[in-house]
Amino acid sequence: MGTSLIDQALINQALDDVRHGWSVGTFGAIGEFMRDADEAVEDRRVGGARTLVTSRAALRVTPRDDVRVVAYDTLASDGETWGQAVAFCLPVPPCMDQGAVRALGPDHDAIRPEDRSATLFDLGVGRGHVRFCARTRDAALIAALTDLEGQSLFSAAGAAAMTTVLAAQPHRVVTSPLARVEVYAPIPQPGGKSPDGPHTHLLPKLIAAERTHAANAPIPAGLQPVLMLHPRSPWRDAMGLRTSFDPGLDQAFETILRDHALAEDRRVRAAVEAAVAAGEPPEAFAWPDTRRGRIQARITLRRLARNHGRRSVSAWRTLYDHETADAEPDEETALHA
Repeated sequence: MGTSLIDQALINQALDDVRHGWSVGTFGAIGEFMRDADEAVEDRRVGGARTLVTSRAALRVTPRDDVRVVAYDTLASDGETWGQAVAFCLPVPPCMDQGAVRALGPDHDAIRPEDRSATLFDLGVGRGHVRFCARTRDAALIAALTDLEGQSLFSAAGAAAMTTVLAAQPHRVVTSPLARVEVYAPIPQPGGKSPDGPHTHLLPKLIAAERTHAANAPIPAGLQPVLMLHPRSPWRDAMGLRTSFDPGLDQAFETILRDHALAEDRRVRAAVEAAVAAGEPPEAFAWPDTRRGRIQARITLRRLARNHGRRSVSAWRTLYDHETADAEPDEETALHA
């Protein structure tokens, strides 16, 4: 299934809405783009490509005709709420490994003209379609990364080079065939916290898992996410803090789900809703036997509780929705870049 007019409309509508965020990356190496409502932004539309540029970061999305869109809910660990995600995917390429630092020369594809003469280095931590790069004019960093060519960023020599990276504060550039994220915001020092807004993560322990995405992201086999849309949760603000439920945000995502939800999610949701509506006792229900099926069933119960009152599904949730949400390791405890 390729990129359709409705998919392009989805991208443009989401880019227009400052409440939503975007990312390009793999498991442990990711660049995130977001902007504030009052932040100055340059909005370019050239040849079908859409580009947003702020003083802190930039995002360019270039349409393709072979993208598959996968929309899905995510289960929050608070026992009540859920989140949302949209993955724009391409078939997994034949060669997945990168593994070594490599000089790419001047960044002729840089979003801002003034950055096109700076030197781009592939840091060798991406997988498949995704490259995680550093871009710099700093002579010391260029020398350090040139000396590191053909070696892992996580080797002893790479660890020494990271000191130079922190001193030089290069731009981070994360690319895929569909999109490019450039982050200009500073890299926090060791032990520091990533800044609010656009930033990158470079997390060695997660990168070592050699995955293109988190295990709890329901991406169909054979596909790799090459751009992620992170719609604002109807339950949380831009900082991730709990707010009153926003039915407008939820309904907007329901529209996306109608076009791009997974077949399993549709089946499980329909089955749970039908069983609850029919007054079926929860212990008689054939609870899903797949990890994703169980997550979707729990999210459906939470939706029903929100829309029809907690008492409508209290017995169901007591039986089925009491475990901690499936989660990946806490990325905030690892190295930020």
